[in-house]
Amino acid sequence: MKYDGYASLRRAAGERRDWPNSQVDPVLLFVVVTMAMLGLVIVYAATFHRGGALLKWHFGRAAGGLLALWLGYKLDYHRWEGRGFRLVLLLAMVVVLVLTLTLGNVWLVTRRALGFLQPAEFVKYALLFWLASYFSGLRADSDREWSIRNSFVKPGLVVIGVVGLTLLQPAVGTSLIMFASSLAVFYVAGVNRLCLLATVLLVVTVAVGALLVIPRLQNTKYAYVYKRWRDFASGETYHQKHSLIAHGSGGLFGRGLGEGREKYYFLPQLHKDFIFASVGEELGFVGCLGVMLLYLFFLLRGLRIGRRARSPLGTLVATGVTVTIVFYAFVHIAVTLSLIPTTGQPLPFISYGGSALVANLLAAGVLLKVSKYQTRGDDDVVDRGGWDRGTRLSRVRAGH
Repeated sequence: MKYDGYASLRRAAGERRDWPNSQVDPVLLFVVVTMAMLGLVIVYAATFHRGGALLKWHFGRAAGGLLALWLGYKLDYHRWEGRGFRLVLLLAMVVVLVLTLTLGNVWLVTRRALGFLQPAEFVKYALLFWLASYFSGLRADSDREWSIRNSFVKPGLVVIGVVGLTLLQPAVGTSLIMFASSLAVFYVAGVNRLCLLATVLLVVTVAVGALLVIPRLQNTKYAYVYKRWRDFASGETYHQKHSLIAHGSGGLFGRGLGEGREKYYFLPQLHKDFIFASVGEELGFVGCLGVMLLYLFFLLRGLRIGRRARSPLGTLVATGVTVTIVFYAFVHIAVTLSLIPTTGQPLPFISYGGSALVANLLAAGVLLKVSKYQTRGDDDVVDRGGWDRGTRLSRVRAGH
C-alpha cells in the first residue's frame, strides 16, 4: 500500500520545529560533560608516570571534543531529510573509507587512519544519520510504497556496503557496533521484524562458520571465543587477564586515585582500550558502578528524547546515537571483564583518544539538539513519533 498517513505529521512537525523548548536536556548535558571531565582525571591518573605529554594531548583533544559538542548542537538536523543530503553523505562515507583502505597509515595489519584521523569513528554516525534521513523521507513521501524492497533491501545494501568497507580495514569492533546500531534504527523505523531476525541469524551463522572453518581466523585473537583459558602469557588473553587482576586488586573502594599498579607497563594500553580496568583498580567496584550508572542515565535520557521527539527524523537520530554510544561502552566494559575478545574500542567520553572522543561528543551534541524539540508530555499520540506502537512505521506493514 502507499503511505498516506504521515504527510500531515511531517507538515505539523515542520510548522512547530522553529519553536523549540527553552533548554536542552539538563541531565543529559550534565552526564556527558561529567564523563568528559572524569576522563581527564582518569587518564592523568593512568599516565602521570610517563610525564605530562599524554595529559596535554588528551586535554587538547577533549577541548576539541567539547567544541565538537557545541558544533553538533548547532547543526540543524531538520535539513537532513532531502535526497541530496543522503547522496552527498553516502558518497563521502564511501570515498573516505576507500581512501583509508588505499592510502591509510598501516598499524600492524590494519589500515584505520588517514593522518591523525580514524574515519570509521565518524562514519559510524554518518551511517546512522543516513538511515534516519532515509526512513524519515520514506515515511513522509506519500508517492513511495512501504515495502520490504524499500524499507529493508535498499537501506540494507547501504549498511552492508559501509560496514563491509569498515570490516576490510579490519575494524571488527567498530563494524559490529555499526551493524548493531543500524539494526536498532531499522527496528524503531518499523522494518519487518522477521527480516531483522533473519538477518541477525544469518550474520551469526556466517561469523561462527568462519571462525570454525577458516584457518586464518582460527589462528588469531578470535580463537579466544573457544580457547578462552589459554596459557596466561601466550599473548592471546594476556591483556584481559591483567585487566581482571586490576579489577580484582581494586576491591570495593580501589587502591586510590593514581595508586594503580597495572599502568606500569603490565597493561600498555590501559589509558585507551582498558581504561575501565584502571577505574576498577583505582576506584574499585564503587567507581565502576558510578561509571556504569552514568551510561545508564545516558541511555534512559537518550531513549526518552527519542520517544518524545517531535519528528520521525529526531526519533531515529536520537535512538541511533544513544544505542551506538551505550553499545560502545558495553563492548569496552565486556572486554575489560574478559567476557569477549579484545576489540580495541575506547570507553566513550572517558578513554584517551582523538577521533573517537571528538566523534562521540559531536554525536552527543546532535542528541542535545534533538532534546530541544520535544513534546511536553506523552498524551499527544502524533508527537510520540516512532516510539508509539500505533504510530510507528510498523503500522503500515499490515498492508503489504
